[in-house]
Order: sequence, then structure tokens, then C-alpha cells
Amino acid sequence: MTSIYQPLAFFNELEKLKTVTRQNQTLDGRQENAAEHSWQLALMAPFFRQYFPEDLNLEKVMLMLLLHEIGEIGAGDSWAYDETAKATSFERELASVKESLALLPQEQAQAYLDLWLEIESQANTAEARYARCLDALAPVMNHLLIAKENENPANLTKSQVLAKKAFIQHESPELWELVIDLVDKSVEKGLYLDC
Repeated sequence: MTSIYQPLAFFNELEKLKTVTRQNQTLDGRQENAAEHSWQLALMAPFFRQYFPEDLNLEKVMLMLLLHEIGEIGAGDSWAYDETAKATSFERELASVKESLALLPQEQAQAYLDLWLEIESQANTAEARYARCLDALAPVMNHLLIAKENENPANLTKSQVLAKKAFIQHESPELWELVIDLVDKSVEKGLYLDC
């Protein structure tokens, strides 16, 4: 039996996830952190599940979503539209994940690594595909809610955003319609150029 104290080092390590900032802001004007993002996705999973056409192990999806950002502890967040950073993010995050998971008993570490790899390596499981849909949906939702009118410092276009999210249309027509609606409202608010 594992000592009750053994996983404490891992949970202490996870505190660092609260310091990893993301591009999206929060309602109080600060940058969202990676832990908050993961928490929100895990809460979204049971609700939006009804719009995903395949059977899912929802507990697995939620755990996957809670784990998917831990690589950013050592690698930091790579903005979705930064192609240079995205080109190496998987390798950098994998190294960080392995370092963090080394604090757990080997069997648990391997189980968590398998879940992380399933979502991050674009595995074709229903759970990984659904989790990726939610991970792509949340920033669009949050951006529309929080960004100020005409705030578009990167001059992002509607077509750029939809291209990044396009995989969702093959997974769920309902979630894709939601993405289109949110992006159209963001264009009206001046958050993306209408092209």
C-alpha cells in the first residue's frame, strides 16, 4: 500500500499550474491560469456530453481534461496561433509531464501519462476527441464574454479562428454550430476581423 504522504509531492507540484498564465483573461481582468482552464473544461464535460454522438467514459474524459495542461508547468502555455511555439510544444510538454509524474508511484504515473498522451497525441478515441472539442470551445466562449469591444491586438480573422476549430464539425454538428455562433458574435463585437 502506498503511503498517504507519497502523492503530496505531486500535488505540491500541481500548485505550479496555478501560476501558468494563458491568453484568455478572467472577469476581474487578470490572465486565466492553466488550472482554472482545466477545472472549467472538466465541469463542461458532463453538460456538453449530450451533443457528442458516441458513447463516452465521462470519468476518463474529466480526468483527461484535468491532466491535459500539466505539461505547461515546465513548458509554459503556447498560444494556439503561435505556430513557432506550437511546433515544439508537444516535446517540451511531454518532458515536463514526465518530470511531474515522476513524483507519483510508478503505476499511477503511467496511468496519468497514458491519459495525457491520449489527448495530446491526437488519439482517435472518443474520449480524446471529445476532450479536444471542449478544449477548443472554451477559449472562444471565454473570449466573447470577457474581451472588450474591438479588442483584437493580433488582428485575428474569423477564418483563422474557424480553421483552428474546424475539426469540431466532424465530431459534433451541435458543438460546431455553437462555435460558429460564438465566432459570429465575436466578429460583431470587433474581436475578429470579418474575413
